[in-house]
Amino acid sequence: MSVEENILQIITMLIDDENSKNITLESRLKNDLGIDSLKMLELCVEIENVFNITINEGVGGIETVQDLIDLVLSDNCSRLGLSYNIEDYPLPKTKKDVKRLKKYMWLSKMLWRFEVSGVENIPTDKNYILCPNHQSHFDSLWVWTAISKNRVNLDKICCLAKQEHLQSKKSKTGLVMLGGIPVDRSGNTTPAMKRAIHCIQDGYSVLIHPEGTRTLDGKMQKFKGGSAKLAIDTDVAIIPVFIDGAWDIFPPHRKMPKIFRFGGRYPIKISFGKPIQPNNKTVEELTSILQSEVEKLGGAT
Repeated sequence: MSVEENILQIITMLIDDENSKNITLESRLKNDLGIDSLKMLELCVEIENVFNITINEGVGGIETVQDLIDLVLSDNCSRLGLSYNIEDYPLPKTKKDVKRLKKYMWLSKMLWRFEVSGVENIPTDKNYILCPNHQSHFDSLWVWTAISKNRVNLDKICCLAKQEHLQSKKSKTGLVMLGGIPVDRSGNTTPAMKRAIHCIQDGYSVLIHPEGTRTLDGKMQKFKGGSAKLAIDTDVAIIPVFIDGAWDIFPPHRKMPKIFRFGGRYPIKISFGKPIQPNNKTVEELTSILQSEVEKLGGAT
């Protein structure tokens, strides 16, 4: 079987029957065939297994079926690669980095009023995957602040973050403090997911937003399957988390968060649910349970 036939067969197995009827070499993976970030991960893993290769980190330039075939046939895939080595992340934290993180956690509690519930659901003897809804750029900082430095080893935390954070010194500093693993959201998420698996196996606790990106209107978006896949692959529990108030403080159109208002500090409510074990669930089942639990924490009916 040729490379083209193999790849067409792999793609056909991953997409729904309706899309598979019209697949051509010019079909766009995302727009025409409905291959989202989770299916892209599965696609890359299957191609690596079939062809006994390692796909380069950056497939952001891959849009069509033909592009994917050309990549597999190429002797020099590095031209599609990223400007960083994913294995370097999360970047090592110095004592200064940890001290800076603790400072920002303390400062957060001074500037905003934290209302925290369910923190007893956070294990102190094992690692876990935190899955909060995504309201602001400061969500990761505020979730760890709610847990508090006394319940977690800040040297062993990491999160998935868009690779654009590498482009500015300020956001890169935050990436180091919070253990950021850069994600190529427009292309192949496989390297970041693989790196997260290795971190979990090394004892790290991981924070990942199942929505994939921040809400633009304050409403929770449909969860994607990446966090469930991560939990299943590592057999580590997911902790559902609901954040309320972060969008009001730091909506997308603001360059800086709100701090002062008449009547007191702005409130941030963060609720932690009970751990959800993978226990032979499918990605779809676990994702559905996770979203339901996060919605319950937010008071959704």
